[in-house]
Amino acid sequence: MRSLILALAVANPCAALADEGPWSAPNWYVGVVQQAGPFTHVTGMHVSRNARAGRDDVELTCSVTDRRSPRDAVIIRRKGKALFRQGSWCGDAGDLGEWCVPLEYGASMKWFGRTPCAAGMAEFSTGD
Repeated sequence: MRSLILALAVANPCAALADEGPWSAPNWYVGVVQQAGPFTHVTGMHVSRNARAGRDDVELTCSVTDRRSPRDAVIIRRKGKALFRQGSWCGDAGDLGEWCVPLEYGASMKWFGRTPCAAGMAEFSTGD
């Protein structure tokens, strides 16, 4: 996946700009909530367009909360990079894994490999 992202960055050095929507703003947010047994997984991505580098910079937060003991959430933060190509916005967050999500309302975020981050229906906003 990393080589695919790198190859796409070389082919077209433009950051994510897909149609109209929050993702067309210079700074935007995508969030996902997933229920798995007694656990709630939440992913939040604060995205900034990095025109000079030809990509999006992502500040990623994933949390896992056991609903039986909600005060003991595990929170993980990482920085990542992402690109929009062939209908999906895909990125890499190091040890948290790689993701793809189409930039459209009702889209589903998918993660590749094991991750504590949430997969499922994505909610987009500009953070306003």
